[in-house]
Amino acid sequence: MTYPTRFLRGFTLIEMSIVLVILGVLLGGLIAPFSTQLDASKRKGAETQLKDIHDALLGFAANSGRLPCPATAASNGLSVPNVATTACASNAGFVPVATLGLNGAVDANGRLLDPWLNPLRYTLTAANAGAFSNNLTLGLNPDLQVCGQSACTTTLTATAVAVVLSPGGDGGTTTSVDQLENVDADTLFVIRTFSEQAGAEFDDHLVWISVNTLIYNLVKAGQIN
Repeated sequence: MTYPTRFLRGFTLIEMSIVLVILGVLLGGLIAPFSTQLDASKRKGAETQLKDIHDALLGFAANSGRLPCPATAASNGLSVPNVATTACASNAGFVPVATLGLNGAVDANGRLLDPWLNPLRYTLTAANAGAFSNNLTLGLNPDLQVCGQSACTTTLTATAVAVVLSPGGDGGTTTSVDQLENVDADTLFVIRTFSEQAGAEFDDHLVWISVNTLIYNLVKAGQIN
C-alpha cells in the first residue's frame, strides 16, 4: 500500500529550529535555578566547615594550652612550627588540617579546601610576643579586628585571637576593597552580607575566635586557672 507524498515528508529546517529554540529555553530555565541552588548549598557547606574548624581549634587549645600556628604552602597541612615556640613562622597562612586532624578535600600541597576548592586561610594573632602559640595565660590581649567594611566604621571585634576565612566562589580574585582586605595578610578582616554588585561584590565566609571564648574553654579544660 502506498501513501500520498504529503504524508511522508519530515520536519523542515524551520520546524527543527523552532524545536531547538524551545528546548534551549526550557533547559536554560532549569539550569539557572540549579546553579543558584548549588551555590547556596556551597555557601551553607562553607559555614558548616568553618564552624568545624573553629571547634577543632578550641579543642586543640583545650588539649595543649595553646593554638596551632598556620600551615604554609610547603608544610603539607602541618602547623609551622609544629612544636611549642614563642612565635609562628608566619601568622597568616592556611588551616593546619593535618595538625588538627580534620577531614576534607586537600590540594597537592595538603591545604584544606573550601566547597569551591579554594584553600582555607587561617590567621593567628602575633600579639604578646607570640604567646597564643606558646603558653596561654590570663590577661593576654589579641589584636585581630573584624569589621563590617574595610574602612572599619563598624567594628564587630577588635580582640579576636584567630580568624578562619573561605574566599568564596571567586577565590579572592576580586576588585572589591572589602574582599581584598581579607587577603592582604594584615590584622583587619571584613564580614558583611553577600553581594554580586560589580566592584563591591562580597562572597567571603569568615569565623573568628574571641579571647573570652578561648579563655573560657581553657579554664574549663584546666589549662589555666
